[in-house]
Amino acid sequence: MIEITKENDEIKIVISYKKLIKVYQVCFLFFLILIFILFDFEFPAMILNPLSAMFFIYLILISFFGISYEKITIKENYILLEVIRNNKRICYSQKISLDEINKTYFKSSFLRGRSRDLLTYIFPFDRYLKIETNKKTYSFGKEIDYEDYLKINKILIEKVREYKAKKIILDKERNREEELEAIYKLGVEERYIEILNAIIDEEKLFISKKEENFLIDAINKSKDSQETDFYVFYVNYLSKKEYANQKVLVGYNGIDGKEVTMSKLKEDINKLRDDRSTFK
Repeated sequence: MIEITKENDEIKIVISYKKLIKVYQVCFLFFLILIFILFDFEFPAMILNPLSAMFFIYLILISFFGISYEKITIKENYILLEVIRNNKRICYSQKISLDEINKTYFKSSFLRGRSRDLLTYIFPFDRYLKIETNKKTYSFGKEIDYEDYLKINKILIEKVREYKAKKIILDKERNREEELEAIYKLGVEERYIEILNAIIDEEKLFISKKEENFLIDAINKSKDSQETDFYVFYVNYLSKKEYANQKVLVGYNGIDGKEVTMSKLKEDINKLRDDRSTFK
């Protein structure tokens, strides 16, 4: 039985084997007592017997080193697989980026258990979730029900899809940011036109003041810059007569920029928009 908990953006999926370990402990104790009875309660003879010694050693190993539970922690951009022994020590930990996960699937096998699990050779059937990446395929769950697998698989698939979709958007934004940054290396006139085109495309601009001039940029070039919707800027500044002769510095890169009046800026923007409409 799995336990799924959610806290903020973190999801924890835990499979506990404590009950199973207790069952095995009781079984081994029963066999030890049975052997003790068969040896007429002679403790030295029982200890020297290979079969009873094997049961006794296995009981100790399971009690202290058996797998207590397995855990998947799903973070914002990666998952963490952990295996914890009965002595509360982590015996396995693996961090997997969500971007690396190709697919997940259910795997059932016979006598193909993982060597870290001392219960493998007692219960020979393995049923676990497989997580396939470009480099390696990882396993989760020793004895996992198919219904539990479906629950875990659904959560993982949704998280991976969500992350990859966000990553695509972030990559596009990053690439666009780099393209806009490159504009500021152009000459003043070419830079001016490209920035106006970018403002029209992005439908936003960044505005700030330098002395008596307005600074207009396609990207945030200053901590004092304020992001403004293009149409709000058009109505509040470009369309108002009191700003017609206001000086505007467009595309200032720390060295120079194109200085125009607000009315000239409006004229150039309208021309670019009209040209686009004509070509359409």
